[in-house]
Amino acid sequence: MSASAGAHERPEPRAVLWAAISTVLVFVVAEGMPYLALPMLILTPFPVSVLRLRATLGNAALALAMAGAAVGAWIGPGSGLLLVAVTLPGLLLADTMARGRGMRRGTARAMLLAASQLGLALLFAPARMAQLALQPFDDVRAAPFVESLRQGGLPAEKVQWWLDQATLFHGILEVVYPAFFLVMGAAIALGHALVLRLYLRRRDPGWLEGGEFERLRLPLVLSVVFVAAGAGVASPVLRPLSYNVLLGLAFLYALQGVAVVCFYTRRLAAPPVLRAAVLILVLVNPWAPEVLALLGLFDLWFDFRKWAEVEE
Repeated sequence: MSASAGAHERPEPRAVLWAAISTVLVFVVAEGMPYLALPMLILTPFPVSVLRLRATLGNAALALAMAGAAVGAWIGPGSGLLLVAVTLPGLLLADTMARGRGMRRGTARAMLLAASQLGLALLFAPARMAQLALQPFDDVRAAPFVESLRQGGLPAEKVQWWLDQATLFHGILEVVYPAFFLVMGAAIALGHALVLRLYLRRRDPGWLEGGEFERLRLPLVLSVVFVAAGAGVASPVLRPLSYNVLLGLAFLYALQGVAVVCFYTRRLAAPPVLRAAVLILVLVNPWAPEVLALLGLFDLWFDFRKWAEVEE
């Protein structure tokens, strides 16, 4: 890490105010436009994270408090608390980096915090969380929506296929909605880390370590948990818990699979644009989640990256 990256500036009060206003604006877009909610939630912590890297934790906390209070007064206390909860993982990521502990560790902490927040919501309001997960599929199976599909000229077999798919995913989420929310929270925190990394690569690369994410390696003990959860599927009593554990592990294995792919992509003898294109083609493949999860699982035993390690 460069010396400039470790130095804290003393921003003017308007910098704190600007970070608070930017956070409010991004969050309001997420609240008002549901189809943009996911990307906006990923971007919501960005102004506070950048402020923390440039200044002190107190400055960033003040900006976050101002943003939460503004949204609470404008929209409602619940929305203000939601903004704070969404932004805290990003602030934890930036604070970890500012303390010299690296982006990978900061990202892991941010993902754990985001998952823990949703875990508390699942613990204290399970019925509400289940409704949030299942309501979209209930809506698309409702008679008004189905009728709108028919009036739009969609063939009867396509309408039936749509209903079958909605029913299938509704049944799946009825069982695994706890793991779904935990994974979603971790994924949003990870998305923010990627956005912050792209920003720092162009504006202040001294914060970053080359190949930091490529060295991601999960503990081998997770394979024991994976086998136990797989065996638990055979028991009707343990089946719901086992499916939730397997979904969470699949997400973690997929991350390790992406790390393996990034490791080899970075070593291609090709321009950066071509390497990025290869990585994107891998990630957008319809079977990418399954393939990456299997790659990450088997990497625990075979350590695919050791075959291309370069001794320095």
